[in-house]
Amino acid sequence: MKAGIFFFFAAWLVVMTSFVYILLPETKGQPIEQVGKLWEDHWFWKRFVGSEEKARATEKL
Repeated sequence: MKAGIFFFFAAWLVVMTSFVYILLPETKGQPIEQVGKLWEDHWFWKRFVGSEEKARATEKL
């Protein structure tokens, strides 16, 4: 029973580490002004983070 709990949490640790490694871009050393651009250019998150130009165009409607 104790080994099962260990492997359960070990599996979750692998899943969470993979998520961080694959889906979160590195922001170390980036100026705060460029972090938004980093999210806009990321292969996964660009679907959810719109650009500033799109936001301005939407506000005008």
